[in-house]
Amino acid sequence: MKRKIIALLLVLCLCAALVPNALAAESELESGVDLEALMAHALELYLALEGNYDSVNPRDSNALSIGFLQWHGVYALTLLKRICEAAPVEAKAILGSALYNEVTQTPLWSGTNGGGWKNRVLTAAEAAAVRALIGSQVGIDCQNQYAREFILAEARHGWSRGVRTESALLYYCAVEHQYGEGGVSYFMRYVREALGKAEGETIDSLDEFHGGVLEASKTHSSIRNYLSGRKKVYNFLVNTLHLPAGPEENPTPFTDLPFPGHWAREAIIWAWRGKVTGGSSPTTFSPEAAVTRGEAVTFLWAAAGRPQPAAEENPFRDVAPDAFYYTPVLWALENGITGGTGADTFSPEARVMREDMLTLLWAAFGREAPAGTENPYADVCPDKYYYPAVLWAAANGVPVGSEGGNDPALLCPREPCTRAYVVTYLFRLFDTIVQ
Repeated sequence: MKRKIIALLLVLCLCAALVPNALAAESELESGVDLEALMAHALELYLALEGNYDSVNPRDSNALSIGFLQWHGVYALTLLKRICEAAPVEAKAILGSALYNEVTQTPLWSGTNGGGWKNRVLTAAEAAAVRALIGSQVGIDCQNQYAREFILAEARHGWSRGVRTESALLYYCAVEHQYGEGGVSYFMRYVREALGKAEGETIDSLDEFHGGVLEASKTHSSIRNYLSGRKKVYNFLVNTLHLPAGPEENPTPFTDLPFPGHWAREAIIWAWRGKVTGGSSPTTFSPEAAVTRGEAVTFLWAAAGRPQPAAEENPFRDVAPDAFYYTPVLWALENGITGGTGADTFSPEARVMREDMLTLLWAAFGREAPAGTENPYADVCPDKYYYPAVLWAAANGVPVGSEGGNDPALLCPREPCTRAYVVTYLFRLFDTIVQ
C-alpha cells in the first residue's frame, strides 16, 4: 500500500509539473493558428477522405468502426454513449432495449478489453440500428463535438512536435489519426531524419513536411505502405481547400507571431518595424504576456521616438538608473503622463490593466476631450476615472471589446493588458491621429 501511495504521489507531482507546459503549448497554438478555421478544414478533410456520418463497419479488423472518423472499438462505445446521453428516448427507440442497455451500462475501459468493446463486432441488425442512430441529427452533432476534441488534441501534439502553419498541422492530424499517438512518434522521427532537422526545430510548411515524408518513405516501409494516403491528404489540402503549401511570410524574427488574419498580427509587425519594441526576446514577442507599468511607459516612449527628458532627477527609489524603463519613466513623469504610486515609488513591476493602459494613452496624446459622448461598453460607468479615456479611444478607432474573442459590448477594464493589446492600441491610434 505504501508503495502505491508513493507511486501515486509521484504521478501527481509529474502531472503538476506538466500542466504549465501543456497550458503554454495550448496558448502558443491558439496564437499561432486560427483554431476555428483549422477545425472546419479538418472536418472537411475527414469527411472527404475517411467516411460519412452514418458509416458503419461491423467488423473492422477485430472490432466495429463507426462514424466519419471511423471510431474503433471503445472509441465507438464512447460516441454511442454520448448520443444516448444526449437523446435517451430517441436512442433507445432506434437501438432497441438490449443494445441500448449494453451501450449505456458498459463501463468505459473496464478490464483489459474495454468491457468487451475492444473486440465488439456487430450483427447485421445491430449495424443497421447503429447506422440510423449515428446518422440522425443528434448523432451528427455528437460526432462533430467528439471530432473537435480529437482534432484539437492532435493539433496540440503536432504543435508540440514543432509543426507550424495550419496546412502542415492538418497534415499532421491525418497522420496521427492513422498511426495513433504512439506510432506517430516514430513517424516524426523518420521525417526529421529525412529533413536533417533535430528535435525542437520547426517544420514550417506543408511542402516541407510532405517532402520529408516522401524522402523518409524511401527507407521506411511503415511510411511507404501508407504513402498514397499522405498524397491524398496533401492534394486535398492544396487543391480542394486551397491552403498554402509554402511557408507563410513572417517579416519579423518572432516565432510566436500570430497567424495571418489575427487581430494583433499587423500591429505587432508595425511595432517591430517601427522599433517600438524588439520583442520579449530576440525571437519571441509574447503577445499574451501581461504588461507592467515599466513596460507600458517604455512602449509609449518608444512610440514617441525615444525622446530624452530634460529632467535628470529621479524621485522614485524603485526605479534604478540601469533599468530599461529608467529614461521612459522620467519622460512620462516630465510630460504629465503618469505619476508614481506613492510619494517615492513608481511600482514598475506592477501589472497594468486595460483601464490603466487606455488612461496612459489618453494622457500621452494630450488628454483631448472625447469627440463623442456615446459609451460603447456596458461595463464602463460614467463615474470611473478612465471613462473619458475610453470614450476618446473609441472615437479614435480603438474598439477593444471584440478582440481576442471577447464580447464587443464589454471592455473588461480590470483584465490585465497584454503586449498584443498595447501595440494594437498604439497602432490604431497612430493610424488615426498621427497619420
